[in-house]
Amino acid sequence: MEPVILNCGITALMRRWDRLIASSADGKHFAVQYEAEFARLAIDVIVALGYGQGLDALGTTHTQVARWVHDYNVLSMVNLILPIACTQWPFTLLTDSLLQSRREFVASVTAAAATRREQLKQMAEQRPTDILQALLDGEDPESKAKMTATQVVAENIAIIVASTDIVAQTLTWTLSYLMLYPEAYHRATDEVRRAFPSHHKAISYAQARAKLQFTEACVYETMRIRAATGVFLPRVVPKGGATFQGHFLPEGTELGVNVAGANHHQATWTSPRRFMPERFIDNENLKQNIFSFSLGARVCPGKNLALIEILSTIANLLKNYDFTLPPSALFTPDKLDEHGNPTVMPRSHRFTSVGPTYPDCDCQIIVSKAVK
Repeated sequence: MEPVILNCGITALMRRWDRLIASSADGKHFAVQYEAEFARLAIDVIVALGYGQGLDALGTTHTQVARWVHDYNVLSMVNLILPIACTQWPFTLLTDSLLQSRREFVASVTAAAATRREQLKQMAEQRPTDILQALLDGEDPESKAKMTATQVVAENIAIIVASTDIVAQTLTWTLSYLMLYPEAYHRATDEVRRAFPSHHKAISYAQARAKLQFTEACVYETMRIRAATGVFLPRVVPKGGATFQGHFLPEGTELGVNVAGANHHQATWTSPRRFMPERFIDNENLKQNIFSFSLGARVCPGKNLALIEILSTIANLLKNYDFTLPPSALFTPDKLDEHGNPTVMPRSHRFTSVGPTYPDCDCQIIVSKAVK
């Protein structure tokens, strides 16, 4: 998968940014809303991995997919809080546009799966190697039953939503924190440029892990201090109830994990509110305490895919570009909160992720080509 990730992700983004720099007024730099850019990157990657081709597989555009993902998340939140607004008229009048967006999303993914099934009838031996094909070919290990058409569509939508949001928001928060902590930004940039000369085409995930210890630590610290995970991993207590740490929980009780609470617990993390990537260099085992992708048998199945995408993107951006905050930036290194740390832009809790509340104004940054 990594060649697809690099080609459709960071390489495509860099081509786009180089064109924007070349066409700018001075030919040296341009301003960009980076959350939108990272969402575009994430959409390109997951559609390519999922369907073996670009957005044509869904017959749509970046804007449509981004809208579907956003509306799907909002509708999921509404369904948790007020289910009747998603199921019964006239309450559905409140969510009509969201429901229509979901119908479009489902229809597009359904059509892509149906098209693939028709294509398979014409294929002799060689079959596509993408996520859609894996879902179509997969079967229960015991019953050998394959997924139904509805299950295939549901899984595809879940993968697109989670992969787009989590990757885009983790990249967004990483760049935001690097701008708020200049020492970390310069240390990571120096590390990348010492390890990889300017003529190096693209830094792979394996190369980044082998040579960019501090840059990787910046990604992990971002996932800790501002986990992009929005869900609280609910579980239902089984029949008969259960006792947990001396507390009896009746059957049917729904439990959830406070991801942010686990990632900021003072028994585990020193100065949990401060962005300190070096903590992972002093003690790499701390990575095992980050709950952003869950842990153990129920760990997020897309964790490795997300890490490949995130680390390779950050590494290549730091190698090829310089970043500065615009004069209009509201959140800067010298604007401190009540704890003496740089004030972070406000966040919005979504169903699958946690992103900035006002990305159009808070996620502006000036990009220029790195000085050789």
